[in-house]
Amino acid sequence: MHQAFVLAAGLGTRLRPLTEHRPKPLVPVCGVPLLSWSLALCARHGLRDVVVNAHWLAEQVERWAGEREGVRVTVVTEREILGTGGGLRNVADALAERFVVLNGDVLHAVDLEALLGAVVDEGGALALRPDPEEAPRYGVVAADAEHRVVELASVARAEPRGAVDRTTHFTGIHALDRAALELVPEGFACIVRTAYRELVPARRVGAIRYDGPWLDAGDPAAYLDANLLVLRGCPELPIDPHARAAYARDASGRECGVRPDGVRCEGPVWIGRGAELAPGTVLDHSVVGEGARVGPDSVLTQTVVWDGARHEGGAATRSVVYDGGTLHVGRGGG
Repeated sequence: MHQAFVLAAGLGTRLRPLTEHRPKPLVPVCGVPLLSWSLALCARHGLRDVVVNAHWLAEQVERWAGEREGVRVTVVTEREILGTGGGLRNVADALAERFVVLNGDVLHAVDLEALLGAVVDEGGALALRPDPEEAPRYGVVAADAEHRVVELASVARAEPRGAVDRTTHFTGIHALDRAALELVPEGFACIVRTAYRELVPARRVGAIRYDGPWLDAGDPAAYLDANLLVLRGCPELPIDPHARAAYARDASGRECGVRPDGVRCEGPVWIGRGAELAPGTVLDHSVVGEGARVGPDSVLTQTVVWDGARHEGGAATRSVVYDGGTLHVGRGGG
């Protein structure tokens, strides 16, 4: 039986102040917690048993877990952060012989079955994303004609066989044979600088190419832009958030649900169940979460209001209304 492990034990430092009162795995994108996007992808590929590690505000993740998105979620709380390798080594005995590893703050549609199929015996496999402009910044991770990783940024090399594509970088999404965890020391450890440093020179790391959506929601600007991109409609992703809304409209004009009386919508919008919006509210490329409150004279442009949060009224542009107040976000790519 195959399995998945979702890395969600960080401190959420890059996303602060949004993570001061809510852990990053539960931060919503178009009304859906980040973690749910990973779980739905696992369900799409038949992975019904998912382990999630947690640290910051872990009790919230523990309360949230259970049966979610058609999978069974087991939360392992790390009292001390163990890193991308140490977190796996910590639960090695509970993992399947082969398993997928996902980053909890990235939305994507990687073919997890193909990734598992690319795992080399007692080794692993990486999902590589073609991006000639960004690959040098992230660190070039390249595969040869036999789909084996032969360049792992500055960490490791292998003798290539055939042509090498150096336009790709590591997505952070990979799969492992459990035996490879023997190369990871106990305690804090990076999976790349331990196991993969040893596996790449031995040609024991396969690769698949992934050129679909890859939305990193790790900092406030990227988080807001991820919401805006999903809001417009991204059918490759494993969840259609529009179907879960009280009312939603994507960039093509497709509508779901019933628009609240007295609310004017310009461009894509998403409104959650139980949200209360004052008559005359104008929404333009914005999200209003479940049970949120939007006060009079509100004009929200490229703004996300979290579930249960309150916007007292007035204009807001490129902002996130969250558990701790309102954060204006600088210009991003969305």
